[in-house]
Amino acid sequence: MADDASPGEKLRYYRLLHNMSQEELGKRVGFAKGGIADFEWGFVDFYYEHAVMFAEVFGLDPEIFIDDYTRFCTPGYGKRIRKIRDMYGISQQEFSDMLGCDRASESVWEAEFNNIHPRRDMYLKFRKLAEDIGIDIDKLIENPDLYVDEYTAFIERDWDVKIKKIRLAYGLPLVNFSEVIGCDAQTLEHWEIAWSRPSRFFYFALKKAAAAVGIDMADLNANPEKVSSEYAEFIGSDCGRKIQSIRMAYGLTLDGFGKLIGCTGEAVSKWEKDACIPGIKYYKTIEKLALARKITIGFLNEDPELFEDDYEAFCNDTFGTVVRRIRKAYDARQVDFADMLGVSGSTVRSWEAQRAKPSRKNYLSLKELAAGKGIDLHDT
Repeated sequence: MADDASPGEKLRYYRLLHNMSQEELGKRVGFAKGGIADFEWGFVDFYYEHAVMFAEVFGLDPEIFIDDYTRFCTPGYGKRIRKIRDMYGISQQEFSDMLGCDRASESVWEAEFNNIHPRRDMYLKFRKLAEDIGIDIDKLIENPDLYVDEYTAFIERDWDVKIKKIRLAYGLPLVNFSEVIGCDAQTLEHWEIAWSRPSRFFYFALKKAAAAVGIDMADLNANPEKVSSEYAEFIGSDCGRKIQSIRMAYGLTLDGFGKLIGCTGEAVSKWEKDACIPGIKYYKTIEKLALARKITIGFLNEDPELFEDDYEAFCNDTFGTVVRRIRKAYDARQVDFADMLGVSGSTVRSWEAQRAKPSRKNYLSLKELAAGKGIDLHDT
């Protein structure tokens, strides 16, 4: 008998070796004659219990009738199937779609319900999917725990630190981040104090949230203390100065920059004063605006003073003299100059006496008028 003979061929070989008919063997194991024929001709697959049953009849080691498929379907096959799915990090529905079967069947196999096995053709799909992500099917059969999926790695240790890292990368308090994840704030708090662990279902929501702020789960699992996102670094220090620097690159007022972002000028003002920080939604827009001016967030995190605020530079000890110089260059009275700027005459008088500073919007108007006369606003 050839070494690569199928379990059915081996069954026929040992039956004939023992001068036993199909009918006689069938009576010994509780099968009809046709059932034995189906096994011998490969019309039905050998499962572990069949291998044990036939081995007892002939006084053999069950391994004689076990091939790689039968070995995969030994007790524990459900855990092996789930391990492959877990290593892909997908749901039963997604996995069944990959396999081309219905979710109910996949669920039954994982639960080993009524000892229902996947067919041999389905096993070959399992094997291919396992090999595609570096799983040795023989090692998987021997010890499924040899392969650690990303969820298991996540909750194995420091899941509290990892979850907080993701939340802080969003710049959100517990109550708001819990809405992003789809759980209640108390549950999230329990995760962050390591009182309880998130289920696999919530892990996928956390993974999606992490990806949105540039956090790689593999890096987070390897060393959570060293993982940070550009957003987390952006809001971590000098956030207001960085936003102001981007606004200066556009030369816009608070209101003008707010319109680009989709918020109010008041909100931008609060960010620049570090009274609060922009949420992830606004950060994404700010990042795009920065890139449009060839500014990367990474570079800005290293150098928040990338752009000088020429308005702040203007509002020094001599701005009143500069305002008067511009007015004189137009040979205008204070009241006429005020009309040109759209302000009151008393406002111009206050500027020239340096009792009040022009607003950023007024500054831009002064800058335009100064340019018309070739005056440098910063030349005192």
